[in-house]
Amino acid sequence: MNSKFSVDQLSRPEVIRNPYPYYDLLRDQSPIFGYRDFPPGTMPGIDQPKPSWVVLNFDDVAAVAWDHESFSSRDSLQEESSAPSLMLVNHDRPEHTRLRKIATKVFQPASIKSLAPEVDALVGRTMDDFFIAGQPVNVMADYCAMLPSRVMAYLFGMPADMDRDVRNWATAFMLSADISPAERQAYNEEAMAFFTQHARKQIDRIAKGEDTPGPLLNAFIRTEVDGDRLSFEEIVRFCMTATVAGAETTSFYLGNLIAVFADFNEIWQGFVKDASQFDAIYKETLRFHGPPQRLFRVATRNITIGNADIKRGDWVACFFGAANYDPQAFPEPYEFRLNRKNANRHMSFGYGIHRCLGAPLAHLEAESTARMLRERYQQIERAGEAVWQDVSLLNHGLHSNPVIFHARD
Repeated sequence: MNSKFSVDQLSRPEVIRNPYPYYDLLRDQSPIFGYRDFPPGTMPGIDQPKPSWVVLNFDDVAAVAWDHESFSSRDSLQEESSAPSLMLVNHDRPEHTRLRKIATKVFQPASIKSLAPEVDALVGRTMDDFFIAGQPVNVMADYCAMLPSRVMAYLFGMPADMDRDVRNWATAFMLSADISPAERQAYNEEAMAFFTQHARKQIDRIAKGEDTPGPLLNAFIRTEVDGDRLSFEEIVRFCMTATVAGAETTSFYLGNLIAVFADFNEIWQGFVKDASQFDAIYKETLRFHGPPQRLFRVATRNITIGNADIKRGDWVACFFGAANYDPQAFPEPYEFRLNRKNANRHMSFGYGIHRCLGAPLAHLEAESTARMLRERYQQIERAGEAVWQDVSLLNHGLHSNPVIFHARD
C-alpha cells in the first residue's frame, strides 16, 4: 500500500472497496484538509463538491458530531441541488428539535416492535423467493436488495410490486448506483411525484374513515406532539427520507451480516448453538462492517479540532467508519470480537442529536433475518469471492456476496 497516500485519493475505487487501511494511513494527520465528495441526494456530474476537512479519530468524530452548535448539518450543496433534501439529517435546532419530537413518537420502540409479525412474514417470503438450499446464490442481487425495499413498501402502504421501484430510488439517491445524472434525476423526480400523490390519497382516505394500509405513512400523517403535526410537504419528505435511507443502508448491512456468517464459521456455529449471541454479533458487525462511512458538517464558527484550525464556513467530513476502526477506541480493530465491552460505542448509527431514528427498524430486519437463517440452515458457505461496491464512499457494502445455504437435516 502506498505510504504517500493523500486525502484527495479517498474517493478512488480501490479505497471505497476497503477504506480502513487507508484511513490508518491518514489517521495521524487528522483532521486533514482537501477531501472532495458528494453528500447523499446530490448529483455527481452536475453538482460540484466542496473541499472539506476529514476527521478520522474516534474522539474527534464524536466531538464534531456532538457539537451541533459549532457544526451545522444544513447542507447547502444538497439544498442547491435538484435532488430533494432530507428530513432531520439536514436540519439544525430549533427546527430539528420540533421534527425530531414528532419522528421520535413515530419510531417509538413499541410501534416498531408491533411490526415484527409482518416483517417476519416478509423475511420468510423473500427467503422462499430467492434461496435454494445447496445452490449458490448472490444474496446482494436478490434477498438483501429486496427485503428492505419490501419492508418500506409495506410501511408506506405501497403496492407490493413497487419493491423494485423503491430499490431504484434508494440506490440513485444514496449514490451507490453507477448511473448517469439524467437517470439519477429521473429517479428522484419519480419518487417525489409518487409520494406526493400517494400521501395526498392517504390523507383523503383517512378523512373519509376508510382503511389505510401503511403504518409508517399513517403515523407521519396522524402523529401530533404538543398540538403540532407535520405539514404535507414534511410528510412527503419524511417518506422520501425513510425510504431511501431505510432501504439502502439496511440492504448493505444485511449483506455484511451474511458475509460475517459465511466468512467466520466459528461465529455462525456459535450462533447456531446459542441464539442469545445475536446481540453481540449485531453490534460487532455494525462496527466491523458498518455501512455508513461519513457525513458532512459545516463549521458555524472558528474552532480548533485536534491540531486543525477550522474556519467558519469550512466543510467537515465526519468519518464514522474510521472512528469504528480507531485502535484507541477499539483495540485490534481488524479482529471480529464478540466480547468487546464497549460494543455500544460504534458510530454506525451516528452520534448526538442526529443519531439514526430508524435503528430499531434495522435491528428488527436483521434479527428476523438471522433468526430465520438459523432455523432453516446449518451452514453458510462462501461460494465465490465477495466483491465490495466501489461507486461511493457514503456506504461500505457488498456488490456481490455469493454463498451456499446448507439446509438443516
